[in-house]
Amino acid sequence: MKGFLSALSFMTVIRISVEFDGRAAVKFFPLVGAIVGTGLYVLSFIPAPFRGYLMVLYLTLITGGLHLDGLADSCDAFFSHRDRSVMLDIMKDSHIGTFGVLSLIFVVLGKILCFNTVKNPLFFILVPVYGRFVVVYLMKKLPYARESGTAKDFFKPMKFLDFSIGLLFVIASFYFFYSVKIVLINLSFFLWGFFLFSYFKRKIGGITGDMLGFSIETTELFLLFLGVYYGF
Repeated sequence: MKGFLSALSFMTVIRISVEFDGRAAVKFFPLVGAIVGTGLYVLSFIPAPFRGYLMVLYLTLITGGLHLDGLADSCDAFFSHRDRSVMLDIMKDSHIGTFGVLSLIFVVLGKILCFNTVKNPLFFILVPVYGRFVVVYLMKKLPYARESGTAKDFFKPMKFLDFSIGLLFVIASFYFFYSVKIVLINLSFFLWGFFLFSYFKRKIGGITGDMLGFSIETTELFLLFLGVYYGF
């Protein structure tokens, strides 16, 4: 329970008094995603075009803008075309640059468009689940890129059990979306996760808290694009 409450308190604005345990929290990231996704499910019954705006607003408020901040900082770093040490410094800079602003615009607009287009309410639960499941994978495959930092407490040698909750949601997706399309979406998701791993390894050689936020935001958008493409 301590791990779940730690994950919930870190990844959302829901604060519950508990002794923080970052290492135990990681496996519960997808479950927190399901809780966030339940809110999207409820909002999905609001008619478009207001639905898309309110769903993006909800995601921003429930996460405290944490992942959007990581997206902007990471894009400023990646598109600076500087070496690793400079990119890490850029991520720590509290100021936002041109690429950070553009990334926020493109991701927010993309999500609004997709939220207004996808029709199956259950699909909205999967989106934040997969967004957080991918960071569990990345944290297993990549070392923390700094000597210290906010996300360092989450890094540990992972066992298969740490992936169990996320895998349960993947398995459940085949039950709730019984079609070839969900197979293609899951295959695309795992390929996307491998792409992020390869890109981060080449760029930084590791991962930071900002890059985890980048991964969540871009994975959510990627899943929404797939949902639109396959007609969910």
